[in-house]
Amino acid sequence: MTVFIAHAPADQDAAEALEKFIERRGQFAELDDGQTAMRPVQPNDVVVLLISQKLVFAPTRLRLEQRALDAWAEGRLVAVKLDHGIAPVGLRDLPFIDASFEAQREFKWQEVANTIRDRLKAPPASRTPPPSGGPAPPWRDHLKKIDAARETAEGRSDAEVVRKKAAGSSRVALLVCLILMLPGLGALIASGAIWLVNRIGPTPGTFADLLAGIDALGVAWGLPSGITVPIFGAAIVLMVLAPIGYVLSRGAARRKMDEYAKEHPEIYEDYEAPVAPPTTDAVFVSYARANATSVLPVIEGAKEQGRTFWLDQQNIAGGEGWAGEIVRAIKAAKGVLVMCSKAAFESDHVKREIYLADRYRKKLVPVFIEQAEPPEDFEYFFAGVQMTNLFETPEAERPEALVRALGAAS
Repeated sequence: MTVFIAHAPADQDAAEALEKFIERRGQFAELDDGQTAMRPVQPNDVVVLLISQKLVFAPTRLRLEQRALDAWAEGRLVAVKLDHGIAPVGLRDLPFIDASFEAQREFKWQEVANTIRDRLKAPPASRTPPPSGGPAPPWRDHLKKIDAARETAEGRSDAEVVRKKAAGSSRVALLVCLILMLPGLGALIASGAIWLVNRIGPTPGTFADLLAGIDALGVAWGLPSGITVPIFGAAIVLMVLAPIGYVLSRGAARRKMDEYAKEHPEIYEDYEAPVAPPTTDAVFVSYARANATSVLPVIEGAKEQGRTFWLDQQNIAGGEGWAGEIVRAIKAAKGVLVMCSKAAFESDHVKREIYLADRYRKKLVPVFIEQAEPPEDFEYFFAGVQMTNLFETPEAERPEALVRALGAAS
């Protein structure tokens, strides 16, 4: 279990203070400022996001947001505010621990530690079991496939360990090879120097003179006569054999890794864990609640033409966990319809739903119900996606235009 402390680079001091506090309580913490790639969040990890104005303007904000929303989707996020600034869109309405007063942070760190403990006790949000009794919900098989995909992702983490061990073994083997080659290299240099000295003069020395010179060098260094030549010979032979042994050991290690990779394809860098296909024909509708009067009539009209939609107002029963239902619905959906507007681009819910659609590789269908410019956060997700300006269509024709847009995107 790892506690990742996601923070803006400028909040390093606060992050280190929290890290020390958490580790004093027996939990392993790791800082993540978004500047280096970190391993994916596992079901038994927790992400603590330090929210501040510095985070809003940090160049690594998008990566840190993605990490935080990964944890939120699993019910493993703890948000902590370091000041009274406004949090980024998508995180503003989440519950947070107020640690804006530095004098009280030691007490707030204790609250953070307690919340981490509570998060670890709760099951991951996306693994919430189906209710007992009655027919099994249609997404049950889908969740099983998602669990299998997650296990594969966890296997990738194990594969990373295997690969790092193999790389470490290779470095050790190379170091041993170099160490074994050094005496032979020294012996070769000394022998070459003696040979050159013997070659100078009117009567060049013979091979016997070379051996005598090597023996004399050993005697000068305190070795018994007759032992230096065999030592030099053994060192030179070892110098030749060491790289051969290194190459052979690398080949054996590579064959071992290939055998491992046959059973664990996640060992490859470009491997992506499989994501389960949609289990329903429903299209998830992401929209701002302020636009409900504009969105719902269009959706109802499209339903009359045979389309199926999932809306939070119609598909979440009272008392059900909102976050878990949203996550499950997006996982099971055929695609995600984004009803774009100024209010939608300011909506935390819409931002999270678009992120989840991207996370589970669902097709996005952006439909603009009014003239609005997408912020850069949304432009990232909309890149290469066909967008429809529904507001330019007469109101009576909008349901049909929406159906056409969905058909073109499918």
